[in-house]
Amino acid sequence: MHRLFFVLISLFTANSFAAEVSDLYQSHFPVSSQSEQERRLVAPEVLRQVVLKVVGDRAALDIVDVSPILAQTEKLIQQYQYRRVNTISDDLTQPDKLEVLLKFNEDSLNKSLTNLGLPIWSNSRPEVLLWLAVDDGNSRHILGAEEIDGDIPAAIMKATERRGLPMLMPLMDLQDQNQVQFADLWAGFPEAVLQASQRYAAQVILMARVSISDNGALQVRWQSHVNDESDQWQSRGGMQRALNDGIDELTDRLARRFTQVVTSQYDQEYSLQISNVNDYSDYSRAINYLKNLQYVSDVKLVSLETDKLEVTIGLKGEIAVFNRTLAIDHVLLADNSYNPFNVMRYRLLP
Repeated sequence: MHRLFFVLISLFTANSFAAEVSDLYQSHFPVSSQSEQERRLVAPEVLRQVVLKVVGDRAALDIVDVSPILAQTEKLIQQYQYRRVNTISDDLTQPDKLEVLLKFNEDSLNKSLTNLGLPIWSNSRPEVLLWLAVDDGNSRHILGAEEIDGDIPAAIMKATERRGLPMLMPLMDLQDQNQVQFADLWAGFPEAVLQASQRYAAQVILMARVSISDNGALQVRWQSHVNDESDQWQSRGGMQRALNDGIDELTDRLARRFTQVVTSQYDQEYSLQISNVNDYSDYSRAINYLKNLQYVSDVKLVSLETDKLEVTIGLKGEIAVFNRTLAIDHVLLADNSYNPFNVMRYRLLP
């Protein structure tokens, strides 16, 4: 199922923008029984996992006491269910594991987080395209979507699920193989990777170069590209630890770009002029996109001419975060030409 899912994403993502993460407000935890007592015992830890996904940045949580939210765990639970999880093992006698899945009320949790001064990362998040190169001492190769069930890709996908980060892998078909060579990826030369990534239309390009030692420990060099900005970091240790640390760092960095703490000082009005709006479908797409953006509190129509739409928006946040979101979504392209009327100008992309 995982393999099919990520291959399909790779095939059909070319016309997508941000990905909708559907399971932000739920998480699971292993239990030994379906007793109410055990469920109540593990519920605060499950809620803590959800809070991390919703806030996005560990540093923001490090400076805030979330115990008032954890004390409301039972009130915030919307529904729960138990499920058996198949364990892949050579020992066919090993029993399936039991997990409890808890889903929390989105509106109530968001309100509690806001009251504590924490940011909220919406479920519309940038897709990450992962180029994964592995040197295990015997072979050196780039992994593709067909190998999603392998140990390293599966561990990475587990880490991204824990943080609510949508991720896909390239197909590594003949087109990708002709464009991206292992040596270029391993050396950290991004040109070929960025060129090959255009077919997938992902907003974030992530290069991961994994060295596996004789004792199974990993050393991973990470390199991300968001618009014209690049970051690098490293992680090491056992497989899941090294990969968790790397994905944690990426998620924290992205959350800082696209979230902010909203206070009473924010709620400002801005004028936007959008060109290339040629019919009702374009109009509807532009309006709905703005209305669904995080921190946009209101959208009002000012005028609609031949191919231009002018609106005012209420923004409960910094305009810089708004513009970074627009830049990565590729729905509205900023027009930075001379503007004497202090109106922000954009062009609606096809």
